[in-house]
Amino acid sequence: MKKKKYFIPVIVAVVVLLGIIIAVAAGSSNNDGPLTPDEAKKVVLRDLNVKASEADSVHVHTTTEGSKACYLIYVSVDGENWEYTVDGFTGEILKKTKNDHGHSH
Repeated sequence: MKKKKYFIPVIVAVVVLLGIIIAVAAGSSNNDGPLTPDEAKKVVLRDLNVKASEADSVHVHTTTEGSKACYLIYVSVDGENWEYTVDGFTGEILKKTKNDHGHSH
């Protein structure tokens, strides 16, 4: 009879523990908050299909586009200069421009 007394509390504890693990894992994705500058930079590098080590330079600035908080990101890769505007919350690329000249920041 003692085995049955401990069986249900152990099952409940395991279920609760699994629920906590799932909740923490789901909360670790950044869909619930703004992007960090590093995450915005990764969006741009992924779009250009380059690794951070392959970029000649990357500069990230905060800005606004209308009422949206955004990142303005300048990237130079193999002599080509790119300017991106990335939504600071969703990570959506709002603007992408290839420049023939560098930038000032």
